[in-house]
Amino acid sequence: METQSTNKPETELISEPEAKSKLPARSRTPSKKILNPEAKPIPSPESQPKPPARSRTPSKKILKLPIPEELLILTIDDNGGSVAAPTRTMLHNGLAAAFLAELVLTKKMQLAEDRLTISSRTPTGDALYDDILSMIAAEKKPRRLSHWIQAIGSKLTIKQVALRLVERKVIVIEKRQYSWIIPYPAFPLVEASAKYQVKQHLRGIVLAGEPASPADLALLCLLKACRLLRLVFTRDERKFADKKVDVLVQGEVFGEAVAKLLSEK
Repeated sequence: METQSTNKPETELISEPEAKSKLPARSRTPSKKILNPEAKPIPSPESQPKPPARSRTPSKKILKLPIPEELLILTIDDNGGSVAAPTRTMLHNGLAAAFLAELVLTKKMQLAEDRLTISSRTPTGDALYDDILSMIAAEKKPRRLSHWIQAIGSKLTIKQVALRLVERKVIVIEKRQYSWIIPYPAFPLVEASAKYQVKQHLRGIVLAGEPASPADLALLCLLKACRLLRLVFTRDERKFADKKVDVLVQGEVFGEAVAKLLSEK
């Protein structure tokens, strides 16, 4: 009778007594650690310096556009690609005030007792701003802010401001419609338009108490004066936002002048 061969590899067989003799003897007492006298002691967790606390909110790099351009950005309808007709009627004075605010904040003009005067006759290098400065400089005596808002607003077109956004690669104009360039080149890592960036920045100021620059406050005041805060805040946020903006922009003269002009119409 043939025996069946197994496929197991051949191993050296060791008898049980021999196997035991080949194993090292185990000590019944725990082994002592051999310490290196030159080794540095391991510091306790309590003695190690703690890493600096990390902010829960990521840092934001804000690249500001001029006030008139941010104002126009917020009024462009995402679906229609244009500025709605009711908004247009209020926007001309708002844009005119925004240009004047920008010139005052950059110290090209000063506002004293509600009248504008030229501070610097050095050209800005921007044709539109330089035209405004030339108009004001040509007057023999300082005129009121409201006069210049009306004078500039009557000549200024929305397309003039829109073309500035085209130059900055914020929008493209196709068949008389505005389309966003996404991502906005200033924030290439964020898949969002410039309008999203401007809205989020203003919402952070009003709803979360984030710091605001004078240009931010001027923009908020103009939005309120033109009755356009609804473009930034949701319906359930507007009551709070309206009151908070009143507190933030108290004494901001450009928005007050626009609001007065609109109330007279």
